[in-house]
Amino acid sequence: MTKIKLRKDLQDVKRIVVKVGSNVIINSKGKCDLRRMRIIVEDICDLQEAGYEVVLVSSGAVSVGKAFIKKYLGEQEKKEGTQNDLQQSASSIGQPKLINRYSSLFEENDKICSQILLTHDDFRNRDRFLNAKKTVKTLLKNHVIPILNENDTVSFSEITVGDNDHLAAAAAQMINADLMVLVTGAKGLYDRNPEDKEAQLLKYVDFDDELDHIDMHTSKSSSGRGGMRSKVDAVRKVTPLGIKAIISSQENERIVLDPLVKEVGTFFGPKKHYDPEKRNAWMFSTKKTNCAIDICEKTMNELLDNKSLSPNGIVNIRGEFFKGDSVEICLNGICVALGISEYNHDEIENIRNIKTEELEKVLGLKVTNEIIKPQNIVINKG
Repeated sequence: MTKIKLRKDLQDVKRIVVKVGSNVIINSKGKCDLRRMRIIVEDICDLQEAGYEVVLVSSGAVSVGKAFIKKYLGEQEKKEGTQNDLQQSASSIGQPKLINRYSSLFEENDKICSQILLTHDDFRNRDRFLNAKKTVKTLLKNHVIPILNENDTVSFSEITVGDNDHLAAAAAQMINADLMVLVTGAKGLYDRNPEDKEAQLLKYVDFDDELDHIDMHTSKSSSGRGGMRSKVDAVRKVTPLGIKAIISSQENERIVLDPLVKEVGTFFGPKKHYDPEKRNAWMFSTKKTNCAIDICEKTMNELLDNKSLSPNGIVNIRGEFFKGDSVEICLNGICVALGISEYNHDEIENIRNIKTEELEKVLGLKVTNEIIKPQNIVINKG
């Protein structure tokens, strides 16, 4: 068995989620960067040989598909359809090409990989979530490397995860991972925009460290959807669940192994004493980013008394979310709870501050008197 000695703060790690962005494995011409892909695959194979379980979350399908469309289709054909249509079409073309590359590379190392395409529905629907969890765990038990990607071919605003940073976070919680590694173009998180000559790389971020003052340099690659803000938001979804996280560079000699055995990148310490099997862990890791329901002090007291969130207790709605989504419940700008919404954002905006008996009149159809049921509310206890 291959021997790999992980860095001191990762000694208890056994199960790892690795996410690589489009800019990591796709070159400027929209083709797979086989050199980097081979390094990533060989690193994962070495980890598996050493007794670790690894799930790979890989972007790149849309970029590969777009390059194919540009090369083989005429300008008129490319312009037919909306931007979203073209993105979904590109994904359907690029996904088999991308997974074929991965499959060939893993077979070169006498390993088997699998493909799992997911949407937000697969995480917010409890039955589908548990089924996906069982599938991934079965694959890992049988020494198969699962490769996850968002199903961009069918995703739209109601069911998109957001980007693969957040897919990695949801996957990390789903399989009870010990560590999430996000590989990107930057060396890690800096204390300010890295274009500033005085910017310093943050080697370690404790769970309680405040990061709101840091410029997350929102720049992103031409092939990617996320940026550093997306990655930090994804990290902040898993560290409360006891999962460690690292943001590291694609320029490392061993792209996956180096941040595990050397002190490179930014290490994010997790919250201690957390049970990732609890249902509120599922709600936390699948919550919609930048979405919240603002409430008043009176409503907060009602939630503490195990009451539901009603329309007349809502002060404001932020973000775009849908029925079944997990969203933040905030008091004075601070997240005090999480909840699974019974209505979408537009419906709540129309019915907030009205009496429950008027719901049907406003909406035309009343699903329930409650915006969030008490059994679907988790109070943030610190």
